[in-house]
Amino acid sequence: MGLFGKKKEEIKQPVRPVQPVNADDIWNAPIRRKESAPVKPKETVSIKESKFDDTKEEAVQGVVSVDPDELKKNMAELDKFVEERDARPAVTYHDFDEDPVHQDEVSKAQEGFEKEYAVSHKAFVDSHHEDITVANLEEIDDKLRVMIEEHNNKLHELETMDYDFKTVSDSEVQEKLADLPYALKEEEYEHYKDIKGVSVSQEEVDKLGSIDHSNDPDEIGEVTAEQLAQAQDEFEKSRAGKN
Repeated sequence: MGLFGKKKEEIKQPVRPVQPVNADDIWNAPIRRKESAPVKPKETVSIKESKFDDTKEEAVQGVVSVDPDELKKNMAELDKFVEERDARPAVTYHDFDEDPVHQDEVSKAQEGFEKEYAVSHKAFVDSHHEDITVANLEEIDDKLRVMIEEHNNKLHELETMDYDFKTVSDSEVQEKLADLPYALKEEEYEHYKDIKGVSVSQEEVDKLGSIDHSNDPDEIGEVTAEQLAQAQDEFEKSRAGKN
């Protein structure tokens, strides 16, 4: 009994020490001065936008303690609101239906639809009515037999067809090629002229560089410098008169 009555010793778990938080690692965390006075409604704190930024002084609203009585009052109001909310009846979509549709209205609409459908369906059947007769089995067999016979005859013709191919000798090929028309050479054309054989005199060549305008219908001759100056002077006078 002594062995079983001995109380086991509790194994104590090692407790990790709490690591202090470095204010420089917290984004935009205000650092209260150590020499500052107790908390006031307004106080000056040191703020860093990041741990790599410089510390800046800024006036912020001080920490205000919460009134215990005000906290109890707010909690009592919250509990009352939750209790009243849970006591309300469940709201369904029927509560928001201002003009509900009754069953008799649904039945009446359904009957009207069925009547309209019956009329339109009868009109469709009447307009698409076709007399369908029952086929005779003997006629079907006869037609199938004719189709099979025609198919077999076509296959037999293809299998027994003699295309009558024969080999053509080389001499016959050469003979047929000799009868084919061939392209004429340059000198065989009717209007062919050899440029190398055409002789041109030097006088005719010299005439190519000069043009005689004496017989031209427009009678355009050479313009002298005096005529050009006179025409230019008249043009300038007419232009000055228009302006």
